[in-house]
Amino acid sequence: MKFKNLVLTLGVLMMLAFTSMAAAAPSQVNRSMTAINAAKAEIPAVCELVGYNVDGDTSIITFKDPNTLERYVVDVNTATAKVQEIEVKGATFVMGSTMVTKTPDDIEKIVLKNYPNAYEIVITQGQDGNNIYYIADFLTDKFDGELKLDPVTGAICERELEYF
Repeated sequence: MKFKNLVLTLGVLMMLAFTSMAAAAPSQVNRSMTAINAAKAEIPAVCELVGYNVDGDTSIITFKDPNTLERYVVDVNTATAKVQEIEVKGATFVMGSTMVTKTPDDIEKIVLKNYPNAYEIVITQGQDGNNIYYIADFLTDKFDGELKLDPVTGAICERELEYF
């Protein structure tokens, strides 16, 4: 009799544990989908989801633009669904060039073309070995941005947007 009661009690406890885990799972799925949707709102619509990871309270969501092959890594606060940072890496493997044909004014125009609301734009040069590239730091009402641009073509090689 005691054995039956023990088995019955264990069965009930297992069912309660399973039910509580099943109830918690949709909540996690909903938070994940909310984080993904928040990230999608800040990147080009053509981007495809290629990865999702959670690190503490942060969802790290990776997308790829099939047209430009740029990779977007978006950090989203999982609890609040607030985008914290976006890093964009281009399809280029070499940063910069040994030649410079674009001027800082040209670079500023490229920044404003991509981010019309940018202000306090500061253009500097960086160097990777013998290669030179432009760095454009700027602000918008939503984020603090940093772009690394090719000095010949003006192509954006890397972007880092830190949201307020």
